[in-house]
Parts: sequence; structure tokens; C-alpha cells
Amino acid sequence: MKKSLIIGFSLLLLVACNKPKAQLKRIDGTWKVTLARVLDGEGFTFYDSLPSGTLVISSDSKTMEGRIDFDYSHFGTSQIQDSFVVNQGKFTINSDGDHLNVIRETDTIDVRLLLTSSKQLEFEYYDYKQYRLRRFAFSRN
Repeated sequence: MKKSLIIGFSLLLLVACNKPKAQLKRIDGTWKVTLARVLDGEGFTFYDSLPSGTLVISSDSKTMEGRIDFDYSHFGTSQIQDSFVVNQGKFTINSDGDHLNVIRETDTIDVRLLLTSSKQLEFEYYDYKQYRLRRFAFSRN
């Protein structure tokens, strides 16, 4: 009984430790943005289906670099131009493999990984300065 508990616990520990490594392997590479979504502080959602830019993620050095430009119409009255920029940003990944802490020059953001596969990546983060939840979808470049 004791031996099977030790084996079971060891397997559980081994699987739990490999999750962040597997996640890092899936997000490694160059990603082209395909969709940007902004949810503002009042609950309104805005989309840009033609954003531009790429994001390069290196799992070896745990760095992220790139620029995403997008714009959306705010209730048809004004066109808002926005961007997501990371210049030589370092990141850490949590033990569950579903959040990245991206350390940029001006701030640190908590990025929640929503979808990771060999061809698709989707993440979101909350912009506390502008009170907006931003979500981006990418395809492998």
C-alpha cells in the first residue's frame, strides 16, 4: 500500500512539473496576429479582424518581442488606434502553465493563455491603465 502511494505521488509530481515545459514548447516561435478584441470597463466589446504585427516568443531565453497594431470604431463616432508592444520583454510561467508574467520596460502584465497549439495561440490580459481587457488570437507564422 505504501509503495503504491509513493509511486502514485511520484507520477503526479512528474506530470505536474512537465506541464509548464510542454506549454513553453507550444508557444515558442513567431506568431502573426489574426484578431484583436477589446472589452472596455463598461462591458462593451470591440473587434479588429485585420490587426497587423507579429510576436516572437523564445521559450529557451523566456523572452517575448513584437508589436501588434489594431484599431476599432468606438460606437461609430471615433476610430481608436491602439497597440500592444513588447521590447525585449522577459517572462515567467506559473506552475499550472496557464499564465505568463511579462516584464516590460514600463510595467509587468499577467497574460492568461487561453489556447495553445502547434498552429494557434490565444491570450488575454487586463490593461489597468485603460480599464480594458485585451484578447489576441495568433496563427503560426
